[in-house]
Amino acid sequence: MAQSGGKISFLQLAMLLLLVNGLMNHVILNPIVLDASGRDAWLVPIFSALFLLPWCLLLVYFMKKSGQQKLQPWLAQRTHPVVSWILIVPLYIQIYLIGMTTLLHTSIWTVTNYLPATPHFALSLTLIAVCAYCAISGLRTIAISAGVLLPFVIVLGYFVMIANMPNKEYDRLFPMLEFGMNPVMNGMIYAGSGFMEFVLILTLQQHLKTRIKSWQLLVLALLFIHIMLGPLVGAITEFGPEEAAKQAESPYEQWRLVKVGDSIEHVDFFSVFQWLAGTMVRISLSLFLLGDLLPFKRAKYRNRFIACMALSYLLITLLPITQQNLYEFMHRYYFHLSLIVILGSTLVWTLISVTTKTGKEGTS
Repeated sequence: MAQSGGKISFLQLAMLLLLVNGLMNHVILNPIVLDASGRDAWLVPIFSALFLLPWCLLLVYFMKKSGQQKLQPWLAQRTHPVVSWILIVPLYIQIYLIGMTTLLHTSIWTVTNYLPATPHFALSLTLIAVCAYCAISGLRTIAISAGVLLPFVIVLGYFVMIANMPNKEYDRLFPMLEFGMNPVMNGMIYAGSGFMEFVLILTLQQHLKTRIKSWQLLVLALLFIHIMLGPLVGAITEFGPEEAAKQAESPYEQWRLVKVGDSIEHVDFFSVFQWLAGTMVRISLSLFLLGDLLPFKRAKYRNRFIACMALSYLLITLLPITQQNLYEFMHRYYFHLSLIVILGSTLVWTLISVTTKTGKEGTS
């Protein structure tokens, strides 16, 4: 069977997932959670932790039972090959949509905000070519890229947070729970969908050098919560809950407020680097997993398939999809279905690991 790249450490996996999920939790989900929860949006990631942390322990338990083997062959051992593919297909579609929606978001955002005269196709072609190359090169290439890009993304994130301190009014965060728990619960549905991308760990478990420990995943989950919490607090304290909810990309608007002294401003081009760093790694990993989850016997067949998936992404960007169309699709359908599909799938897989005994289990 074709190899899909060398093994990576947990640190590399963590840096990879922080960039992959960071774009979702930090940027894409931001306006939707603000719209759903208003002033209480900043409480959403905190309350979500009550469900995310136990779910992470469930993932660790599953990986122990599966021996961190490749997901589909392990399910085939425990059930039946046909059943295993039925159980994998929802996740496979989810991974495809992760890459597709990311490319659409990026191309639309780019044209809307700073390259209005540039065709969507030209932007998408350049980006998807880089992502396809990384995916074909293998997981280690994507992980190394994430390791190089993430420190700069983190430094820039703390820079915009500190630089905007004079613009923040923390009393805008209060009163808390003015309308009860309903606004928070509404936002948790969307936040939960973003946190559910943790399931990508199960698709990468066979590529890890060591066993994943519970504390490692819990720390990573807390970092995910921090990534979502920061821009929500920033948006509310800088713009107020009403104005922040109207913005399509509040984190980008926060960059436009930055002013250092009397001479330095208009540094929002740094946000372009942050966005493209997350986009590149996110789409690259999606393409890699689309090829890695299938049982190709030769690498060239896997690489051709990845190229075809990349081409399908490119063709979708040619459709007349507006920013409002994409927002409505994500808001009404994508996040709800993602939460149901991923949560349901992991529960079924865990049930299979508990109720069936055929196959190899982990010993750690």
